[in-house]
Amino acid sequence: MILWLLAISPVFSQTGTVIFEVDGIDLKRGGDLSSGVFLEPGFPKVGKQFRGQATAITSSTMKVEFKDLLAGVYAAAIYQDIDKNSDLKTNWIGLPQEPIGFSNNVRIKMGPPSFADAQFQVQPNKTVTLKITLR
Repeated sequence: MILWLLAISPVFSQTGTVIFEVDGIDLKRGGDLSSGVFLEPGFPKVGKQFRGQATAITSSTMKVEFKDLLAGVYAAAIYQDIDKNSDLKTNWIGLPQEPIGFSNNVRIKMGPPSFADAQFQVQPNKTVTLKITLR
């Protein structure tokens, strides 16, 4: 048992935590807060996240926490899944129809933000707190 704990301890020491402080949630519209942490490939496509979670909306500001993320570079996308279908509703030209936000509060311009604009660093044994405003 002790050997097993010694063998896995370096793995856990190489992880960190990220906390997203999300505001701009439309409490009246309800739904779930769908959060995703992405590696560069796949950002910001729903279903392509490295790690994701859905949380029932209880307030117009909420915290979302991802523990035990391997140290590295990530980007995040969070949206209010009003219809709770686990898919971001868009219009005919692809613009989001549900409130959405990205790490570093990067705004949508002529398409989704780049990974480079939204990236953040997770360091071993550290907690990163990022504010994200849904728009």
